[in-house]
Amino acid sequence: MIRFSINICRALSLILALSVVANAPALAEDPVKVGVILSLNGPAAPFGIPERDALKLLVDQHNAQAGTRKVELIYHDEQTNPTEAARGATKLIQQDQVQVIIGPTIGSSALAIMPIVAAAQIPLLAPVGAISVTAKDGEFFPWIFRTCTNDEMLVEGAMEFGIFKLGYKRIAIMHQEDAYGKNSAVYASKLAKEKNVEIVTVASAPGNAVDLTAAATKIRNASPDAVLLWTSSPAMGAAFMRASKQVGLTAPVVGAGALVQRSFIDAAGGAAENVTMISIANWDDPSVKLKNLENLLRANGKTPAGFGELLTTAAATALFDAIKKVDGPATGKKIRDALETVCTSESPYLDGRFCYSNVNHEGFGKDSLKTITIKSGKFQTIAGN
Repeated sequence: MIRFSINICRALSLILALSVVANAPALAEDPVKVGVILSLNGPAAPFGIPERDALKLLVDQHNAQAGTRKVELIYHDEQTNPTEAARGATKLIQQDQVQVIIGPTIGSSALAIMPIVAAAQIPLLAPVGAISVTAKDGEFFPWIFRTCTNDEMLVEGAMEFGIFKLGYKRIAIMHQEDAYGKNSAVYASKLAKEKNVEIVTVASAPGNAVDLTAAATKIRNASPDAVLLWTSSPAMGAAFMRASKQVGLTAPVVGAGALVQRSFIDAAGGAAENVTMISIANWDDPSVKLKNLENLLRANGKTPAGFGELLTTAAATALFDAIKKVDGPATGKKIRDALETVCTSESPYLDGRFCYSNVNHEGFGKDSLKTITIKSGKFQTIAGN
């Protein structure tokens, strides 16, 4: 009985010790735990997979440098599903005890997890363009940092260089049925009204739609001068362009920057010819800094795919800069405060300045934008905008 009691005491002592270790506060030398919520399956996977690949390579590169505070990535596949993204955020915070989250891939998922990260005081580096994500009057604003171009900025660029500058007066809007697409369509309509440009019709479809014949026919019948195609899904964008060609819709198309991906051209084929977009990256005509990122990707067996790599590159750039400024154990609050001091134009991979402040969580500025068109199956940057 005495031996049995001693063994129980030892077991209880071991359990208590393990519990203390598991719940011990982070030490200054501990790696920063980063939750990564990305679409590795579903319609947004053409973004999520390149986002993951670039982020992993940059973190590996960072961790290999002497004297840096190490970063540990813990992944969760949101499957292009806001409910799954919310479940992943809860798990990463409660079970994995991450101090910051990068992701998710789609705007609707970002909106779903914003209350979760804000309640836990965990900063979110969100690679999404949905306008409402960083609304300054929102209660979650202090914890959300965008690592994508703001859709207001992209919509303004698309309307200015693809619609207004060319004198089009009657336009149609085709958008994706989520926060990203709906908010952008509303903002585009507002800009059109200010310039006395008529919106002749609006059509929409889910991001995973494969047959858009009805939508293309509706737009053709409205006889627009041009079409604004706003989707983050290359598959949906390609489906619309194929349907447009099939039904005889010949109006020029101005697309979202998210379509500057090889998968869009591959899926649309010749129907993508002459589509114009505003974006921050063109792998077919890379800047010096983008070429640096391309070399890193190719050296590690990855082929540049499009927009996604730049978004997690921006997230990694901001995170590395922020954690250098954190003294002592890293916490969500300390990382959040440090992120608001990030401002750099010296990234080896990002064009333009990338800055946050206590009143600006957007990151990219207009100096990072490029006007791009598709010619002979390749993306071409238009000089001078």
